[in-house]
Amino acid sequence: MIALVQQYFSVSAARFPDKAAVCCEDESLSFRYVDDFSNAFARALQAAGAQRGQLVPFFMKKSPRSMLSILSILKADCAYVPVDAKSPAQRLTSILQAAEARVVVVDDESQALFEQLIPEGGRPVLLNISQFQPVDTAPIVARNLSIDIAYVLFTSGSTGVPKGVMIPHKAIIDYIDWCVDTYALTSDDVVSQHAPLYFDNSTFDIYCAFKTGATLHLVHDELNAVLPRLVKWLSEREITTFFCVPSVLTLLLRSRRLKPDSFPKLRHVLAAGEVLPRDILAEWMAIYPYIQFTNMYGPTEITVDCTYHIIHEQPGKDLLSIPIGKARNNMELFVRLPSGDLSQAIGAEGELLVRGTSVAYGYLGDAERTAKAFIQNPNNRFFHDPLYCTGDLVRIDEHADFLFLGRADDQIKFLGYRIELGEVEASLVGIDGVHEGVVVFKHGANGEEDELGALVSLNEGLDLSALRTALQARLPGYMVPTRFKVVATDFPRTPNGKYDRKQTLAMVFGL
Repeated sequence: MIALVQQYFSVSAARFPDKAAVCCEDESLSFRYVDDFSNAFARALQAAGAQRGQLVPFFMKKSPRSMLSILSILKADCAYVPVDAKSPAQRLTSILQAAEARVVVVDDESQALFEQLIPEGGRPVLLNISQFQPVDTAPIVARNLSIDIAYVLFTSGSTGVPKGVMIPHKAIIDYIDWCVDTYALTSDDVVSQHAPLYFDNSTFDIYCAFKTGATLHLVHDELNAVLPRLVKWLSEREITTFFCVPSVLTLLLRSRRLKPDSFPKLRHVLAAGEVLPRDILAEWMAIYPYIQFTNMYGPTEITVDCTYHIIHEQPGKDLLSIPIGKARNNMELFVRLPSGDLSQAIGAEGELLVRGTSVAYGYLGDAERTAKAFIQNPNNRFFHDPLYCTGDLVRIDEHADFLFLGRADDQIKFLGYRIELGEVEASLVGIDGVHEGVVVFKHGANGEEDELGALVSLNEGLDLSALRTALQARLPGYMVPTRFKVVATDFPRTPNGKYDRKQTLAMVFGL
């Protein structure tokens, strides 16, 4: 019985010792090598001062050394903290302080950068994995339990201080076992690892491959910077399972490189992290009718995804949005109504709350934020039963599927009306001829008027006049953006691949 996530890998290493476990560019590491190396490096971590239950950041670009770092930290009975190698000094310092880091794993490329960012006096012990030569590769007896933390991912905080989300082993196992069963993943699969390692979507890729004995191919940073090249890469690597944010699907479609024979081995495309545009999905399904497409949803705080919706038919124009679907196994969803009551009734609309094994423990060292976001289930007074308050607005449709409506904190007041930006955006991207669209709000300062704006990419044949007319047919006049910015280039995105709304705001309004 698997109790700790690193055991996934050790079991697969015993089954497939000589098979490629992790590949990146021209580098390929076998299951045996990765298992042996991580056993030895785990001992080096302990010798350097990493003690059971401590948080150990690793600071480096995505590479096979990242995977070695993750497994080694776990085998040392510690929890790993992926840190973006492009982090500015202030954010890096905040993460190190919050994690109370005593040891940090670096490589040849990142060590000098780390030392430049963090002064010597306040620097934790740096352990360079590139310089390590394994000696004692015997397995380490684990002392951790499934309730212990496996990783902490730091997300952006509204106060400017990163929030560290604590995820235990049992939460990952609950999620991964379900994923492997639901998508019938096996050792014959070839899994891409597209998301940054500090983004929770990476959890799916890494541990589905580790559990099944599938080969994991890392999408390295240079390839990710020129996404159209990903089409050829997915084909050459014979990827069978591809998980990404929806805007990546939009970018690949816009590259005009998609051909019916582009992905002969691809059988699963899973999207999560953003709204999946109906028309983009329809075009992908028209080109690749043999691929199974799934829309998934979930914040970092519930271990990647709590809902899923397998799309069996190409969506028609009458479908306003792709559902985020129903709860996955061992998770339960509620709608918190404006009255404060929890509902699971058809037609219920309000904030989505989630309970289940995969709900996080809360925010590292931040009891106040944790108490606000993780509340006791009001329907249960007998034991600790946290509900995570997502801040996302949903509605339950007539099929009992959940529909994503937008963020509660994206609700604005414009011209005296309360408006959900997500609703405007859904209507915008649902118009024929709109390739992409992001809606933003500029609050007027110094006497200036508030403005609702949109960054759009339009197909030939649709101009702004026609776009406004189409929006006016779908929305009340006060919800139609007052300013549009049409671009033919890629939309600004965060390192996670999501739309960068701050940059979008600047582009639309010339800030």
